[in-house]
Amino acid sequence: TLTKGGQKVTSLKPGSYTFKVTDKSNIHNYVLNGPGVKNKEITGLAYKGSKSATVTLKKGTYTYYCSPHPTMKYTFTVS
Repeated sequence: TLTKGGQKVTSLKPGSYTFKVTDKSNIHNYVLNGPGVKNKEITGLAYKGSKSATVTLKKGTYTYYCSPHPTMKYTFTVS
């Protein structure tokens, strides 16, 4: 789930953001796609713990997902 300050995020303003991914399992990854961001893998498979990456977001729709688990797919907009 994408959250900011403990609240679920569905929309952001354009700009630079640091994504912190925390995973208690080593069977997931976190991949981000959107305008100017193509297959940005923040955590890879077999990773367990917390990892951060800073990404500049432009206007548009972004998708983040777990490659091995197609049902773990979410979107947010930048406007």
